[in-house]
Amino acid sequence: MPITFESENTSDMSYVRVNLPQNKWTIKTPTGDIEQIDMSKGIAIDIKNVVFGWLHIDVGVREFLAWPSPAQPLEKPEGSPHKKGFEVDCWANGREAQFSNNSFGAGQFIAKLYNQVENDPNFATKIPVVQVTTSTPVVVGKGTSYDVGFNVASWIDRPTGGGQPTAQAAASYEAPATPTATAAPATEKKDFGF
Repeated sequence: MPITFESENTSDMSYVRVNLPQNKWTIKTPTGDIEQIDMSKGIAIDIKNVVFGWLHIDVGVREFLAWPSPAQPLEKPEGSPHKKGFEVDCWANGREAQFSNNSFGAGQFIAKLYNQVENDPNFATKIPVVQVTTSTPVVVGKGTSYDVGFNVASWIDRPTGGGQPTAQAAASYEAPATPTATAAPATEKKDFGF
């Protein structure tokens, strides 16, 4: 009988994965399937409820130590491989998925998105649907990172009572096509899904 070593996924959660050099956004499902995210439809990101902290990701390892707030970071554990990171709930392809990352480029994307939308009147009760348009290499220190370009295509209703959008509700929403440079301001949608 042959011996095999496989990575076992014991989570019932889907995860957003990003390859910034290729600007490729995918969802890894609980069954291990990889689904491409169609950025012409976008990805809904619950940016109001993003959590920052120390994140260690490696093969078979994911440990997140949440901070009380972005302004109150916990002290980094001594000798730890953790880096500044985040986690946030997202919805695309008709499913909920968690996006967590500790790369500089992904962190800057989340910070830019938050800073762009936090003063929008929709921020308190709605979730932005984001279309990622570009991923441009930038020099950071002695290395290369990526500047993520994006559009807020629309806003969708935030569920009442602190709930989250369901996969069933997500299946009914279709974001508008990628806006052009002269596009009108983002539109509002009542239904949620992709």
